[in-house]
Amino acid sequence: MKPARWACCSCLALLLAISVAAADTDALRPREAQVIASGSAVPPAAGDPWQRVELPASTDAPVAWYRIDFEVARVPAEAWSVFLPYLNTGGRLYLNGQPLVHIRESTADTVVRWERPHLVPIPPGMLQPGRNVLALRLAATRFSTVRLPLPAIGPAVALLGEYDARLFWTRTMSQFTVAACTVVGVLALSISWRRREETLYGLFGAAALLWGLRTLTFVVEVLPSAHWHAWRTLYHGATGGFTIVMLLFAMRLAHLDAGRLKWLLLGYWLLGPLGYLATGGDEFVIGRIWTAGLLPIGVALLAIAAGAAWRQRTAPLVVLSAALGLAVLAGFHDYLLASAPGILRTVAPATTEQRLFLLHYAADILLVAMGAILSARLVGTLDAIQQLNRTLEGRVAESEQTIRVNYERLRRLERHHAASQERQQIMRDLHDGLGSRLFVTLSRAESGQAPPGELVQALRECIADMRLTLEAMSPESNDFLEAWGDFRFRWQQVLDGCGLASQWDVETSDEAVVLAPHVTLQLLRIVQEALTNVLKHAEADRVAIALHAGHAGIRIDVRDNGRGMAGGAPAAARGLANMQARALGLGARLQIAESRPGVHVRLDFEPGRPVA
Repeated sequence: MKPARWACCSCLALLLAISVAAADTDALRPREAQVIASGSAVPPAAGDPWQRVELPASTDAPVAWYRIDFEVARVPAEAWSVFLPYLNTGGRLYLNGQPLVHIRESTADTVVRWERPHLVPIPPGMLQPGRNVLALRLAATRFSTVRLPLPAIGPAVALLGEYDARLFWTRTMSQFTVAACTVVGVLALSISWRRREETLYGLFGAAALLWGLRTLTFVVEVLPSAHWHAWRTLYHGATGGFTIVMLLFAMRLAHLDAGRLKWLLLGYWLLGPLGYLATGGDEFVIGRIWTAGLLPIGVALLAIAAGAAWRQRTAPLVVLSAALGLAVLAGFHDYLLASAPGILRTVAPATTEQRLFLLHYAADILLVAMGAILSARLVGTLDAIQQLNRTLEGRVAESEQTIRVNYERLRRLERHHAASQERQQIMRDLHDGLGSRLFVTLSRAESGQAPPGELVQALRECIADMRLTLEAMSPESNDFLEAWGDFRFRWQQVLDGCGLASQWDVETSDEAVVLAPHVTLQLLRIVQEALTNVLKHAEADRVAIALHAGHAGIRIDVRDNGRGMAGGAPAAARGLANMQARALGLGARLQIAESRPGVHVRLDFEPGRPVA
């Protein structure tokens, strides 16, 4: 309930600010005056039929003179002034029969409606000891009657504080309200435009702009007569629009469906400005009757907010109800002040004497309460989003950890599976290659069909195949270049032993070429088959082996200077077919062509290339 107490204290401080300032001064405050209806350009004579009235006073006469008598014991040494809290129509002031000041009045071309107070300095020598007479000539307009406030006459320094207080609340506060309502209203409407579901922001922005437009009445004090009707039409439209929008805001906040009621409210809203134009600016019809119809709407607005606050017991509705209560009371106060000040004087004499309209300030408090409610909703939404983000971040972190653990487990399974596949592949190669060859050789030896030379050759080929398998499996880092080095060392001895000159060229990058053992084995077997064909069938005396290895892949070239493939033995054809089968199994590309002289074998392997 702190916001409600703050709002109440602020309103009470506002009501008492000017009266306290007045009580702290030593100025003369005449409570009586004399009035005479006269269009004379100079103060009427004392013998004319003046009538005594109490201040503040008003009259329906088109032009009236007011006479205020006051006593001064001696001529003051300090400067004195006349303070008028308000003088809406302007006028002429005389002191002891001499012109004192002319406050601008309305003319045929200009409408003047002063909302500010007036502090009129008294020139030295105009005050005289004893009795003094202050005369004021006030003229009514067709838009405003003659009203004389409760004046104060005294030292200028003593009256300056009271003048500044009145000027702040009636003038400076109005300027600030217009600027703040414009900025806040545009900002709220921009939020509502970008997020159409946020209806409350749109209603708040519309209410702020409408109230800022209405408050311009307290800022713009001089206006061409031709624009006066449009200006008052705008004023009445802004007043009714603010009330209607506030009702829709409260219903929306209370989760009540306006339904067809909003169209009835819209119709009543438009009735005010359109009726003002239709009646030619009749302030009685619109300012009294139509404006009186806004008071029940305000009461309904308060009832809706208070009922919702009682049922839901939420802080925003409680704050809104308190602010609405102040606004409704201020609305009744201002209506009575404008239409029946005599009735209001018995209830609130201080504000009646000062003619201080309170709705202007109560509406500011209401808008602040609305802004606080929306700010609290926004902060709550942001907090909820932040909490949701924390929850999501926690869940994402948990999911990432689970994925990381599962990924490591999958990698281990993949490595285990790959190793198992490599072992099975090598076991199949040993079974289908080395094992099959040994079995056939053993069968031929047992049957006596294999001569000793054939047995020796078969055993050499089995040993070579076994060594090739060990070379492919031996590097711990799976580096193809290490296996290639072992392969070159063994085969260079074989070629030299057969009287075949060999040339080995290696072109690689500085990094290791990592391949799976099975891939290394198949590549080396293809090269081994090519070299075996050179030894058996090419009748060559020179062979060149070139290796190009890098990130893009591996290229191996085997060239001999033999007789070529023309008239080759069937065994050589079977060997070439085996080479092609192994290359296809790896997804490699094998090219065998005549090089004249000899044969050129080229093997290209790109890691990651799909297997045919």
